[in-house]
Amino acid sequence: MPLTIKLTLKSTGYMVIHLGGSLDTITSTQLEKKVDEVLAGAPTMLTFDMENLEYMSSAGVRVILKTVKGLEKNKGKTTFVNLQPQIKKVFEIIRAMPDMSIFSSVAELDEYLDSMQKRVLGKED
Repeated sequence: MPLTIKLTLKSTGYMVIHLGGSLDTITSTQLEKKVDEVLAGAPTMLTFDMENLEYMSSAGVRVILKTVKGLEKNKGKTTFVNLQPQIKKVFEIIRAMPDMSIFSSVAELDEYLDSMQKRVLGKED
């Protein structure tokens, strides 16, 4: 599934990034490029609107965390709105993880995130 990205400038220094589709290993580079462009403008506030985002892998999580850190360097703030239940579950998993890695590989993490999102959607195998 492709990733759709739409940028909306709300006010000086405040940008909303609307995401749709799938944020995964293949599509995460698209978001990373857009975020790099946005961060080059030194915004103070960035909101990810995830109303139409259906799936997120660890590659997507990496881009999100990189964005948060990039904004924090400039004392900026990142917010998230309209998270679908399965995406909210990914954020809950990431927040609950200790600082050390608990997965043996990225593939194992992606498999876990995939199964948890399917469980939330009632699509268990």
